[in-house]
Amino acid sequence: MTWYELLFIFLFLATVAAVVGALILVASRRRASAGKLMLTVGAIWCIYLLVLAISDVAARQKVTKAGDDRCFDEMCFAVIHVQTSSSPSTTRSDRIYAVTVRVTSHSRGRTQAEGGIRGRLYAGGKYFDVSQRAQKSYEAQHGETPGLTQRLAPGEGVQTVLLFEVPQGIENPALTLDHGFTPGYFVIGESPFFHGPDVLQLPEDQ
Repeated sequence: MTWYELLFIFLFLATVAAVVGALILVASRRRASAGKLMLTVGAIWCIYLLVLAISDVAARQKVTKAGDDRCFDEMCFAVIHVQTSSSPSTTRSDRIYAVTVRVTSHSRGRTQAEGGIRGRLYAGGKYFDVSQRAQKSYEAQHGETPGLTQRLAPGEGVQTVLLFEVPQGIENPALTLDHGFTPGYFVIGESPFFHGPDVLQLPEDQ
């Protein structure tokens, strides 16, 4: 856990305590003191969010090369293979990207997983979710593939294949890994509001 994460947790807990304190002050008919307390908390959060915005604007998008690990604590992910093909749909001219991701546990003591993580393709400012139709078709032919949230023993690794359908003409797509909208968006150094998401490059089509 980083210093910035600890700071956010401290501010959150301090805010909860301040709200409880303000309610007690109101119950004690000390509304002026309660108002001052909440104004102080609001001012602190305004300063924090300003620093968050400035650091986010100044931050650069992190790019992980194909084959290299992108780690979330002890769970690591790497794009090791990609294959493209035309969509079998007769109504669209999409391309299918079959992206193979290696998932590895670097834990030293317990079986664990990276809960809630999801993979999406990102290109040109747009996100593309896993195609359920293409994923089901692939697994019907090749068998079910492990998920990104697979529980792994220390040192264990698996490979999963994610299927995406994207329009023709999309250039240089890359894989993003995230947990959706979480409190981490408000942690200094991790917020993605004002810059592109961290991505894992795709290798050449094989």
